[in-house]
Amino acid sequence: MAIDQSWGSTHLQRSEIFRQELKMRQEEPTIAQTWVNWIGDIPGDSIRTTLSVNSLSALEVDTWEESKALPERRMDTGQFDFSIDEFKGLKVALTDHFFETSFQANQVLGQVVPEMKRAHDVYMETKFLQTINEGQTPNTTNSINNGSHRFVASGDGDVNGSPDDSLTLSDFSYAGYALTKAAAPVQGRIAIVDPITAHNLNVKGNIVDVSNNPMWEGLITTGHMDGTGVRFVRNIYGFDVYVSEFLPTLAADEDALKNYDGITGPQSASIAGFKANYFTVISGDSSPVIGAMGRSPKMTSWRDEDIETEYHQLTQSFGFGLYRPENAITIFTDPAGIA
Repeated sequence: MAIDQSWGSTHLQRSEIFRQELKMRQEEPTIAQTWVNWIGDIPGDSIRTTLSVNSLSALEVDTWEESKALPERRMDTGQFDFSIDEFKGLKVALTDHFFETSFQANQVLGQVVPEMKRAHDVYMETKFLQTINEGQTPNTTNSINNGSHRFVASGDGDVNGSPDDSLTLSDFSYAGYALTKAAAPVQGRIAIVDPITAHNLNVKGNIVDVSNNPMWEGLITTGHMDGTGVRFVRNIYGFDVYVSEFLPTLAADEDALKNYDGITGPQSASIAGFKANYFTVISGDSSPVIGAMGRSPKMTSWRDEDIETEYHQLTQSFGFGLYRPENAITIFTDPAGIA
């Protein structure tokens, strides 16, 4: 057999070098599920049935007169219905051949369960954030006690210096007004905005210019976010502001929507493709979204010897509903409007 004896032969050189670690993708935190008003008294044999929550109205006082009986009053009743309608699963297959030919097979196996759980969490996060938008009536203000709960952001580059159809401080103030008119608690008020809105708020001049105000101190040096990357450090008009990549996008134009004043805007010809930003409450029973888990995440693994393959499967079922529409405000912003 001929041997290549020339100096500088590449026979003993490595053409590729692999690290022992796998490169994992960076992931957006999922936090919104913690704000669901979860109910747990669901019988195991009833997860396909309608779930109902009864409610009572308020009473009002009457004027009494001497020797006259007060009129009889009774509280009106109502019922909120929703159902467990999401039945989701994910199955991963790994063959013996894969384990025999892949030197990082065990690392891949170690990531199967976390990645499956992550996929379910992202799906639930997305569904939760869709629930508010889908639970409101499209193309109307969803007014409660004369407070609009669905409108377009009031940014106008020619008037207030904000990018067109972007969130302004006036929108924050009005959202607080509308929630107060709806008797929403002051405690636990939050705003969930998309990243472009977070940027616009960070660079907004009339925030940076505020002086001698503890709510804005350190804004330029620390920014809005804390170390978790999901929560604003500062509180804007009573709202803790969170950032999410999972906010829904408006599928179709709603040409009847204006700014919060019901007169001006939007600046764009169509709001199709705009992001839904939420102003809401997460204090106990005041959370606008109610949820029920039919099957908690269930992990099952088995092996098929005939085809030398092992399977790992994660299944769960759940349902969401807009339980307190009075505690939810949707403000649409143009995702292209950057300061």
